[in-house]
Amino acid sequence: MRSLTYQTYLTGKADPDEELPMIVSLHFMGSSPEQTFDILLGSFGFPSRVIAPYGPYRHDDHYAWFPDSFYNEDEVGQGKFVDEMVEILLENVESWRREFPTKGKPIFLGVSQGGDMCFTLAAKHADRFRLCLPIAGRLLIDELTKKDQAGLIRIHHGKEDPIVPIDGARKAAKYLLSANLDVEIREFENAGHEVPEEMVFSIQDDIYAAIKDE
Repeated sequence: MRSLTYQTYLTGKADPDEELPMIVSLHFMGSSPEQTFDILLGSFGFPSRVIAPYGPYRHDDHYAWFPDSFYNEDEVGQGKFVDEMVEILLENVESWRREFPTKGKPIFLGVSQGGDMCFTLAAKHADRFRLCLPIAGRLLIDELTKKDQAGLIRIHHGKEDPIVPIDGARKAAKYLLSANLDVEIREFENAGHEVPEEMVFSIQDDIYAAIKDE
């Protein structure tokens, strides 16, 4: 297994020895686990354990999930690379679930490059999560694998995103719905390729709704 380096965080006054929901947080290009946690989950009040891996590539002294050469490939080549990275991630997630007392299936959230990975998770591995949150990401594979006991998919995207236009997220939502997956898209006015406060509240609400009744 290709092991990923990661950080762990607790939310909502969680006891680290308790069995907790696991949230896997995937940062954006040129970011870090710490920054993504602070933006998205630092204020989350429900007890959970966040596993935040580092992307294996460097970008501007920070981290990325894909090498800079990734963007020289066409979308087919990019999709193949994302698919391989998702397989590595899932191997690590199974290891983390054995290491940490975990309640239920994990929740995945990812921004930009992390959102690309979340879309591939949603398309191919919907039985491996209770909730998947692609944020400002792209669906880069054509393969759609129907799964029993699939989790929820909640897409978050700014309507004015100049880097990853929202039309792609809308098409991805329709494609995932074609497999009878439980998909909803949250669109945010006057938001670009970013995570405004309104989106953070929406992401946290979706996570809370998925774990509050356990």
